[in-house]
Amino acid sequence: MESATLDPPRGRKARPTAQALTALTLIAAAAPIAIYLWVALHRVGYPYELDWMEGGSVELAGRVLSGHSLYTQPSVMFVGWTYTPLYYWISAAVAKLTGLGFLPLRLVSLIASLVAMATLAWMVARETGSRVAGLVAAGLFAATFKISGAWFDTGRVDSLFLALTLLALAWGRSARSMRGGIALGVLAFLAFFTKQSALLALLPALVYLALTRRRVGVPALVTLAALTVGSTLALGSASGGWYGYYVFTELLHQPVATPLWTGFWTGDILDHFWPLVILIVAGGAVLTSRKTEGRKPTYYALAAAGLLGSAWVSRLHTGGYLNVLIPAYAAIALLAGLTYGTFARNTPARALLTAALLLQLALLVYPIGAQIPTAADRAAGAELIARLKTLRGPVLVLRHPWYATLAGKGTFAQEEAIGDVLRSSSNKGARPLRASLEHALNRYHVQAVVLDGTFDTHFLEPELARYFRLQRRPITPSRLYPLTDVRTSPTLLYRRVH
Repeated sequence: MESATLDPPRGRKARPTAQALTALTLIAAAAPIAIYLWVALHRVGYPYELDWMEGGSVELAGRVLSGHSLYTQPSVMFVGWTYTPLYYWISAAVAKLTGLGFLPLRLVSLIASLVAMATLAWMVARETGSRVAGLVAAGLFAATFKISGAWFDTGRVDSLFLALTLLALAWGRSARSMRGGIALGVLAFLAFFTKQSALLALLPALVYLALTRRRVGVPALVTLAALTVGSTLALGSASGGWYGYYVFTELLHQPVATPLWTGFWTGDILDHFWPLVILIVAGGAVLTSRKTEGRKPTYYALAAAGLLGSAWVSRLHTGGYLNVLIPAYAAIALLAGLTYGTFARNTPARALLTAALLLQLALLVYPIGAQIPTAADRAAGAELIARLKTLRGPVLVLRHPWYATLAGKGTFAQEEAIGDVLRSSSNKGARPLRASLEHALNRYHVQAVVLDGTFDTHFLEPELARYFRLQRRPITPSRLYPLTDVRTSPTLLYRRVH
């Protein structure tokens, strides 16, 4: 494997056209990374939610800090989320240094997103010998920030999951020994221990290694299986069986979004990436018809298939937002970088590739200012917390429990977690949760309830209608909206009258 160099190869005088194309490519690929960093650094310290469930993530990290389990019988006080625990464990460790809040979770996600970009760049540069191609891969992935939900830096599991998955794929490409295979299995397990879909993302590459490089692939699969089964048994035993319910059973019993069987490919992929898809398919056809510098694209083709497949399956889940597309977009960026690095040493081909890159980046341009919280957002958040503090007794803020915690009004389950349990066809969690909700407001002496809209009242009927009265005015004059995902705001105030 030749060393990574800037195109064209050292020792060869580049023609002015080639130099200009290289400079243009470098600038175009670096720009989305710089823009993402600008946005992320302006959001990392924002004290309110970037997406409407981010506060729930903070509550989970807080449970880790306080020594409570993330997996318990669901009730109005707490409902676990359908994720494995590593992200929350790491975020809690960071919170010991920074204090609990959004900052530690976002720091973990921000660093992980940069690791993911660097890993994409390293894989492509190592495979093609071109650092320019590596930057193309990283830049294209950074450019998908908005269309994947403006999610890379939020306090959610996705960036850490992707970083660990890509590190496992990069390690698997170069590992040659049994020890390397065991290390690969550990990395794959850590990715799974962050988000379960890592198993789908990594399985094609791991099976390929088991068939073609047994000293690596077989130990990797055995290690991954042993750690996955062992951790499932251990956490299942420690949680009275609730770990398995949240991580496996609940998701498997939820509905499927049938329109996305094809909509994922036509809408999420082709609508956004048709220039790159054309080039990747054309480049793949050339590579399969002839040997290109002795390189075999099979491993990365299967790696990309795993990433795309895991995103597709996650998108079919009815609760899946745009963030589940992040691994799919990483796969496209990876293949695009490999295509550029393989064919760009020919100046006419480089001109075509550069034009395609510029067209693709133009299609992914987004308004930067709209992704950054404003002074009005901060003022609305401060006003909401101040208003919650004035209310008497425990206060249930159904969709945003962290705001109630900040105001010192108690901690309750998050609305989406409640909904996930209730819409699952498994009664293991739904039965005790329904029983808890029936008399929740009286049992926990709730004095006020804050909802984002009347669509949330069904969780708490008939108690809400019997013992509470809706106030005429919203809880605050201004609305505090998250910057991404569902545009929803704490609005309706119900106060106890009996």
